[in-house]
Amino acid sequence: MEDFSYFEDDVYGKRLLISVSADKTELASNVRAARAILASFPEVVIIINPHVLAFGHKNPEYTICQQLGDRKGIMGEKGITAGFKAAKKQGCKIVVIDLDEHIRQVNAFELSRYISRRKADFTSGMITDCYIVFDGEAVRVNAKYQTRVEIQQKIEMLKP
Repeated sequence: MEDFSYFEDDVYGKRLLISVSADKTELASNVRAARAILASFPEVVIIINPHVLAFGHKNPEYTICQQLGDRKGIMGEKGITAGFKAAKKQGCKIVVIDLDEHIRQVNAFELSRYISRRKADFTSGMITDCYIVFDGEAVRVNAKYQTRVEIQQKIEMLKP
């Protein structure tokens, strides 16, 4: 039986609702990344979804502005490809690339290259947005509307 009750985040209140049955193993990371997005985008509302233990259920972590999204804590720039593929399999429209999980230094050129290669995901509508989280901040990129250089410039805004 799924529990569809939520509590409001201590920091962002109703803008960040957390399911009482969210995945406890990833909750701290999911809240941290969600707060970075909310800090950078005042119009965004995020729900941390319940963790469902059912065969074949894909468990996207977030509902961001009423669209499914998943956080991908990549190990390096090459993880972008696998992250996008996994998010699409989960039925997600939004990919959250979490650099804080494993990466200490941002290589904006390499990240923008791998995201630009996902252009078909954006132009087909399979993916509508990609948030990149680093050091408590976030940027939003979309290869449908942005060139590789424009994506790189956005990512460079995250450098401390």
